[in-house]
Amino acid sequence: MALAGALCLLLICLLLSGVAPKPTCDPSACTPCPERDAEGTPAITAGGCCPPCPPPCACPPYLESDCEMQGFASGRIPAGRSFYIDFARKLCTCRPDGDVTCAPVCPAVPPTCQAVGSAVADGCPQCVCYDEEEMAVPAGTVTAWGTQICTCPPEGGQLQCSESKSKD
Repeated sequence: MALAGALCLLLICLLLSGVAPKPTCDPSACTPCPERDAEGTPAITAGGCCPPCPPPCACPPYLESDCEMQGFASGRIPAGRSFYIDFARKLCTCRPDGDVTCAPVCPAVPPTCQAVGSAVADGCPQCVCYDEEEMAVPAGTVTAWGTQICTCPPEGGQLQCSESKSKD
């Protein structure tokens, strides 16, 4: 009889545990991951419900001055944060796996481009024409050069100039 009572009690416990409310996980209750402290301790998650914070990335040695200039003096970049290099022509991002990846932010120069340069100092490369003073003129623009009107074709290359017609 004691065995039957124990089995009955076990069956009741199993049935009740199946109907007992289970704790729910609300991802919106998770706090954002802060930077790790100096000892590298990860952020504590709320009740084990939230995912662990990804590790920060170590700034690669060749980018240390860029990291420092953009506020990552500790040499650690929090996961998901980014910084620019090469005069803002590339964006480097700390990935959740701990690697820093850099990608160009400038649009690709078309393969039909005959001359590549930048009309702005340290700007993105683009199709240009060069004038007599070796100044870059953006492709597709019209500019006055003395008494001439000059056009840089869409593919860049040679500046095409003609005398402007004056109205009398």
